[in-house]
Amino acid sequence: MATIGQFRQMNDGYEGTISTLSLARKVRIVPNTKKKNGDSPDYFVKTGQCDLGFARKKVAKGDNGSPYLQVFLDDPSFSEPIWAALFDHDGKADLVWSRSNKKAD
Repeated sequence: MATIGQFRQMNDGYEGTISTLSLARKVRIVPNTKKKNGDSPDYFVKTGQCDLGFARKKVAKGDNGSPYLQVFLDDPSFSEPIWAALFDHDGKADLVWSRSNKKAD
């Protein structure tokens, strides 16, 4: 997994930077205060006034069951949307991503 973002926890979300080969932006992950149902995202990922994606609360499988955010990001510079995970540690959080292991036919 590659770290593509570093954030700090705020009272109501996260603030930080996402840096990839095609994107370097200050980003906020803000709560969705108008959730309509259980399928609605828990957070929106914003850069300036633009939407970059969304996030949902998840719990890791296994013994520790640590909470994290599953983050969906899309940008015209990406060849396709990506899924990432935001993991908290000591008041900070790392956004990590890995390419899916699709097998060629």
